[in-house]
Amino acid sequence: MKLNIAYVTVLAAAIMIPSAFADTVSTDIDSVSYDIEYTGNNVVLKSATADLDFISLIFETEVTGSEGDVSITLQRDFFDAKIGYSDDDFFILSDGDEIEFEETKDDTSRTLSFSLSTGTEEIEIIGTILANNSFLIEQEQQAENSAAQAQADADAAAQAQADADAKNAEEEKLEKLMNSCGDGTVFENGECVLSNMEKNAKNVNHGSLIYSVVIGLMIGITITLILWGIGKKSHKSLSDDGS
Repeated sequence: MKLNIAYVTVLAAAIMIPSAFADTVSTDIDSVSYDIEYTGNNVVLKSATADLDFISLIFETEVTGSEGDVSITLQRDFFDAKIGYSDDDFFILSDGDEIEFEETKDDTSRTLSFSLSTGTEEIEIIGTILANNSFLIEQEQQAENSAAQAQADADAAAQAQADADAKNAEEEKLEKLMNSCGDGTVFENGECVLSNMEKNAKNVNHGSLIYSVVIGLMIGITITLILWGIGKKSHKSLSDDGS
């Protein structure tokens, strides 16, 4: 009789003590399925959703008793919390409120254990790296891109200024060369040459000079012939008088 009573007592205690069970819940990220292991005591993780904007996992939960406990094991190559090369703390929200948790970890995984009250519908675990997505990496990339763009803009501005300075220097050089040309000359193709007006004037002057010379020669010849004729006539008259 005592044995039966003891057996019933143990059986009742076993029924009253909630049993823990191991299970997995899956989530898809970029068409890849990831299994997340957990152990629940009066807690069932019904689904898991990845939020890549906040680098978090959101679990739909069901607490079957007045209170439940759950331990979630996260593989580091899937989900982690780091600052640089050092571990950072995860944040866990239960229906939007931050809750405390305990953690055990090694080189490959981190296990988060915490309690949930009845009626809890959602928990969110926030880290820094999720399936190779990280806002820290994105921030670093954005900073690098911004720095590269700023350097490119600075280089472009410097080149533009250098081109403008070179153009101004060339214009000043040309202006000095143009100012160094004398009257009647213009600066063309890197040297001072006669202007068109000056060329025409010289051509006109040359023509006038030649014309004047020809006229002068003709006049001279004419005068010479006249003088020769007069002299010849005078000589003939003198000859006749002597006869």
